[in-house]
Formats: sequence, C-alpha cells, structure tokens
Amino acid sequence: MCQEPSPLEEKMTWYRAILYTLPDAVLLVENGRCIEGNAAAGRLFGVAGREEVIGRDVSWFSPPRQPDGRASEEAIHACILDAIRGRPGRFAWQCRRADGTTFDAEIALAAARIDDAVVIPVSIRDSSRENLLLAGARAAEWRAEMVIQGNPMPLVIWDLAMTLRAVNKAFLQMTGYERKTLESMSVHDFESLDRTARKIADAALEGQTVLEEVTLDLPAGTRTLIRYSTPLVDGDGNVIEILTVYRDITP
Repeated sequence: MCQEPSPLEEKMTWYRAILYTLPDAVLLVENGRCIEGNAAAGRLFGVAGREEVIGRDVSWFSPPRQPDGRASEEAIHACILDAIRGRPGRFAWQCRRADGTTFDAEIALAAARIDDAVVIPVSIRDSSRENLLLAGARAAEWRAEMVIQGNPMPLVIWDLAMTLRAVNKAFLQMTGYERKTLESMSVHDFESLDRTARKIADAALEGQTVLEEVTLDLPAGTRTLIRYSTPLVDGDGNVIEILTVYRDITP
C-alpha cells in the first residue's frame, strides 16, 4: 500500500513544479545548502543538469572573494541569514561557473516558510548578458549612424520636439549649410516657401508618412524638392523620431 505524501512533501512538489517552469536560474537553499535547482540554473553554472547543483553549499557558486574584497562564503551566508530574519535582499554579485569562469549577476532572495522548514529561493540573473546587450545596442546605434552618413540621399532625423538630431553629408551638400549653423536652427527653417505644404511634424502627429513637393530657400539657392517624412517607432509602436529624406528635382 502506497504511503500518502506528507503536507511538507506535497508543498515541496508544488514548489518544484513552479521552479522548473521559471526562465531565470533559481536555487532553493536550506541551511546554507542547495536542495533544489531548475534547468536554467544548471545551464547558467555550466553543469550537465540541475541535479549537479543539489547538495552544494551556496558558496560553491561564487569565487572565493567578491570584487570588493569580501569573502564570498561569509557574505552570502550573511545575506541568507538576513532573509531568514525577514529582510529579503537584491544585490549585485559575482558568480562562478563549474569551469571556474566568473560572471556578474543580480541576486534576489527571500525566505519562504514551508511548515516548520525555512527555504530560501535564490534567483540569479546574468547581468553580464545585459551588459553585452547594452554594448550590442550601442554598436547597432553606431552602425545606424554610419548608414545615415554614408547614404547618398540627403537625410535628416528629428526628435518629437522637432529638434534636429542628425543630418548627413549629402544634406549639407544639397543645402549649403555648415553643420555648426544647423545647431541653432529649428524645423521652421526647413518648411516650404509654399505655405500650403504640409509640415514635417504631421508625420509624427498622424503616425504615417508625409510625401510632398516643397520649395526651400537655402544657402545653395532656391531648391524644389521631394520631401519624404516618415515616423520611426520603437518596439511598442510608439513614434520616437522622424526621418526626412529629400530628392532634389530643381529644374
């Protein structure tokens, strides 16, 4: 006859079911030792599976000392003790993989009472990955800037206050403006001599492309241009900037 699981075992089963579905690395710690971990934790620390993290002292997951000189074992056990006393924590930490390499992480921990047992769910997020993503975003911004500057079509980027954010060499050549002069100019200086023409800001207000023929009085002379203004949006679909492209059709 099968023995009914105890309330503690049932609750731990429920905890494990949640733990296994979490995308971030999580360890369950009791009395300073890891009693459970999810697959993400196994991957993060470079072991074959979550089973290899079970039974290890929490200090195993860190180098002997943190970058500020603190002994990792002493510091992490102090944080766990704080959590047990009702003071959950979130802090930057340097972790160590099974192969000895280290990585920067954000640690979050808090105590959870299961009947008479106190366990500490410890969430570990690899912040070095976020740093790499940030560096990647900066590199992408740099590449985008290179695309703008290398484009043979005259280009302008405006922010939502209609302040000039960037122009390329082709725009300077077409208009005859010096880049320094443009710093003190507003969008109104680039509106058409034909007052019936639509405004650059209409692209932001309407959230759609504005295409028209305009006549501009420029240092290089009066020019008839096709002006194409289109909103640039973020990942949520919000307009963040306006890109204006010109084509000179002056007779």
